[in-house]
Amino acid sequence: MSRLSLRNMPSLCLLLVGLLWAPIGVSAAPSAPPAGPQEVVQRVSDGLMRVLREDRGRLETDPGYVHRLVDELFLPNVDFDRVASLVLGPFWRDASAQQREGFRREFKAMLIHTYASALNKLSEWEIRYPPMHLEPGQRDLVVPTEILRDGAPPVEVSYRMAFDGARWRAYDVSVEGVSLLTNYRSTFVRMARQKGLDGLIQDLAQRNATRGAAAG
Repeated sequence: MSRLSLRNMPSLCLLLVGLLWAPIGVSAAPSAPPAGPQEVVQRVSDGLMRVLREDRGRLETDPGYVHRLVDELFLPNVDFDRVASLVLGPFWRDASAQQREGFRREFKAMLIHTYASALNKLSEWEIRYPPMHLEPGQRDLVVPTEILRDGAPPVEVSYRMAFDGARWRAYDVSVEGVSLLTNYRSTFVRMARQKGLDGLIQDLAQRNATRGAAAG
C-alpha cells in the first residue's frame, strides 16, 4: 500500500504532477540538442520556484492571473491526445471526433482549476535526482526524483516521459507509487460506464463551470 494516496496528496506534490507540462523557459538555439529528460525536470522546477518567489502576492490575490499562469506554464507541453486516450481507456477508441474534442477540452479545464487551486499553497522544496541511464535511441523512460521539504519525509515522484523527436514530455506521474494516469483512468472509465461518454463530458463541464464561477 502506498504511503501517500491521491486523496490526501499535499499541494506540493499536486503541482509537481504538472511540472513537466511547462515550457523550459529559455529557448535553446535551433542547432542545440534537446534537453535530456532529467534536465527538463530541473529547469522547470527552478522556473516554478522563481514564480513562487517573485509573484507570491499576486498568486494570493489574483485568481485570473493564477489560472492564466497554469494554462500558459503547465499545460502547453502535454500531449492531450495521448493522455486523453489513455485515461479514457476503451471509450477513446469508439468516441467520435466531437466527443474526443469535448473530453480534451473539459479535461484540460479540470486540470487548470486543480493546479490553480493549489498553486498559492506551495512552499519551497528541493529535488534529489537518483542516478539514471539513458540508452542510445531510447524514447520512453521513467525519471525518478525525491522531493525534499523541511519537516517532512522525502516524497518519491517519478515522471513517465517520451521523446517525440524534438523534446521530452511527461505523460504520467507517479507519487509514492500512485500513478495519476491510472487514477484518472479508473475514475473516468467508471463514470463513462455509468453515464455514457456524453454524460461524463457533461459532468466535467458542470464541475468546471461551478469551479470557474467560484474562482471569480
